[in-house]
Amino acid sequence: MDKRRAVRWAVFLVLLVPVVYLALQLVPLLFRGYETQTAVEATLADAVPARGVAVRTEYPLDHSGGVLGYLVEDGKRVAPGAAVGEIFAGEAQAQSSARAARLSTELAMLEQSQSQGLAGGTDVDQILKQQQQGLFDLLEVIDSGSYEGLTQAKNAVTLAVNRLQAATGAAVDFSARIASLTQERDAALAAAGAVEYLYAPSPGGYFSSMTDGLEQVLTPEALDAMSAAELSALAEAPGGEMTASAGKLIGSYEWYYYCLVEDAAADRFVDDGGPVEVEIDFDYTGAKQIPARVVSVDRDPAGGPAKIKLMCDYINAETVNLRAGTAQISFRRYAGVRIEQSAVHIVTDEDGVQRRGVFVKYGNVVQFKRIDPTFENDQYVIVPAKIQIGSDERSLKNEVLLYDEIITSGKDLYDGKLL
Repeated sequence: MDKRRAVRWAVFLVLLVPVVYLALQLVPLLFRGYETQTAVEATLADAVPARGVAVRTEYPLDHSGGVLGYLVEDGKRVAPGAAVGEIFAGEAQAQSSARAARLSTELAMLEQSQSQGLAGGTDVDQILKQQQQGLFDLLEVIDSGSYEGLTQAKNAVTLAVNRLQAATGAAVDFSARIASLTQERDAALAAAGAVEYLYAPSPGGYFSSMTDGLEQVLTPEALDAMSAAELSALAEAPGGEMTASAGKLIGSYEWYYYCLVEDAAADRFVDDGGPVEVEIDFDYTGAKQIPARVVSVDRDPAGGPAKIKLMCDYINAETVNLRAGTAQISFRRYAGVRIEQSAVHIVTDEDGVQRRGVFVKYGNVVQFKRIDPTFENDQYVIVPAKIQIGSDERSLKNEVLLYDEIITSGKDLYDGKLL
């Protein structure tokens, strides 16, 4: 009995050895005492937070009844008397017109495929590139969640596929499909009925489909007269409501962002040598890196927030619908490797000199690398991005290379430590 028990224990111990070995290998991987980030290129802005209101010279558009369909995209300039929208008797007629427009687009694509297929002599490599680019564009539209360009992207891919069939010898005959779609299109046009048009009044301007009822209230003249306290209240609750009505025209490509910044940052907006140029990143919108110029700075003698007036001359679909909101006002942007402040350490070398740098993981060894940031804020530092260490003084001060594994958190780190 004792012999049998001894054999069982021996077998158990033999089987336990690989299990223990595997556990010892997995524990450092699954429960590492450190975290890393890969050194890649990024951009960091030297920015000041602000909150304020965007104002323009705006003219609301009116239409009497019916369902309005726009012919112009937001941010596009329209001439006086140009049609900016179609007015339908009801929702059903508007849907029929939209269907007719989609069918017309598909017909144009098929007719183009037919003519190019009959012509022959197409470049297969070029068509494959067009097909690949079309797929990328289609995926980008789907990922964006905004499907306005979905039909155009789909037709571009379909056109490339049809051209590829013709180029590789397949028979191309879309005549039956073209005839069927033509009948559908004509029926949809008939169902849409008579259409009235909404025309741009003089002097024309840049179109926006959104109105908030404040177009004639929030003017540059009104904002110029406001105090910082009044602007603060307006930025918190502008009082309007964005609606998709008849839209509006913006009289000029120049518009203004009146905002409040902390008094400590107000000096940055003043330069005796000339106007200060900045860029605005509006939070929670697609309006980024909008160039602007400082027009005026009104400071509070009591040290409260300063009122800043910025003039912008860049207008597009993202900027025409801005109103109240927060933003980051950038004075300069720095490109390089972005490193978290938590990864930065000060180490005393063998000569007693304190060096600022980061710990980098090489295999299972920790190495200390010096840095000399070009810019930093409370969260990050930026150091030059490079793929090899140079011999100049700047390179010797910045030893971090692209794709280094920088240790962002860990205990008892030192140069040469085994992980």
